[in-house]
Amino acid sequence: MVSRASLITFAVIAISILTGYSLGNLYPLTRSAPANGPSFQAVQPQTVKLTVPSFAPFRGADSAKVNVVEFGDYQCPFCERLFQLTEPQVVQNYVDTGRVRFYFLDLAFLGPDSQTLAQGAWCANDQGKYYQYHDYIYSHQGQENSGWATPAKVKILAANVTGLDPQQFNSCLDSQKYAPRVQQLTQLAGSAGATSTPTVLIGSDRIGYTEVVGAQPYTVFQQVIDTQLGKT
Repeated sequence: MVSRASLITFAVIAISILTGYSLGNLYPLTRSAPANGPSFQAVQPQTVKLTVPSFAPFRGADSAKVNVVEFGDYQCPFCERLFQLTEPQVVQNYVDTGRVRFYFLDLAFLGPDSQTLAQGAWCANDQGKYYQYHDYIYSHQGQENSGWATPAKVKILAANVTGLDPQQFNSCLDSQKYAPRVQQLTQLAGSAGATSTPTVLIGSDRIGYTEVVGAQPYTVFQQVIDTQLGKT
């Protein structure tokens, strides 16, 4: 006979597999299925502290009172799922309306290609194309650590980003000048308690941040964002 504890453990592992990657490619989540649907949300959202680096570009208005900060890896399939299924609604309903700023910061740990892709984002940022690069990479993501994002292939991908000068980008990527920045941001993610991708922190310096782990559905983000907006 299978014990109730075993069933709960199995359910937690299954949800972890479905929603995100950790530093060991699997992380323990505490999730419950709401009565009104199959989505999952944190039973006790964790409040953490975070100072967003001043150099980090964002989507949204300067006047927004709440930040949505995603720590992600460009190779992470769960980050890609969040990008495709949840982020567009967050952007449409909160970022484009001026209520929220959206940041994507590196938690690059899945392999050498993760480092290359992350450095490429900052090279694109030199030309004001950080989020154009971000969107293109997630829209053309390859299989993790399959060699789809070697420096040579990232240069080919980046050449398709509208308005990006390939020669300038390639020179930047070859220099690896942003390797320290990617390392800095990955360490920042760890200091904020993020050990999984995607991990999203929602809040501000004043009210603190609530952590949402995994490729959660829009309704989970809506609930947390609305709660945080209510504190401003």
